[in-house]
Amino acid sequence: MREFSADEIKRQFRNGQDFNDLFEAFREAIEHNISDVDVYRELFSNSSLKPEELLFFAKKIERGFPHMGFDVYMWLSKVMESKTPHSDSLELSFLCLKKASEFDRKSLDPFLSACTLFDPDLKIPDMENVISFLKEGLPFVDDPVPLYKQLSVFYSSMGNEEMSAYFDRKAQSSS
Repeated sequence: MREFSADEIKRQFRNGQDFNDLFEAFREAIEHNISDVDVYRELFSNSSLKPEELLFFAKKIERGFPHMGFDVYMWLSKVMESKTPHSDSLELSFLCLKKASEFDRKSLDPFLSACTLFDPDLKIPDMENVISFLKEGLPFVDDPVPLYKQLSVFYSSMGNEEMSAYFDRKAQSSS
């Protein structure tokens, strides 16, 4: 079995088309304790990989390098969002954002990204799921005001003016 240098691993991640070759390079990266998220971004950007394969690699990185979990899932969310079919990719992107939030509970990024991810025409990801996700983040994020504002907007778009006004008041009183 051939050993890869870090540059060869990155090049293989970028250009490889065969899952087995990519897996072999990935195995080498893990064995050599390569914990540079930019190397794995090359892997996640490889268009030959299917969403389930991308998630497989993300889970392996998460186990081997937990400190990279947030960055890996935030990046993977962007990758998933760009894949087709769009409705499935939005759901997978949302799942990656939820996973990213588990690694950094204080960060607003996964929550705000989930808000921009919502497609009102497709109604994906489900607005109730996005609202629930935002509410889960409220006790943890450093600054809940942006989440209060987004919750107010979502409730207003659903026609629930009472909840919209409630979260609008929370945003104003917390500012």
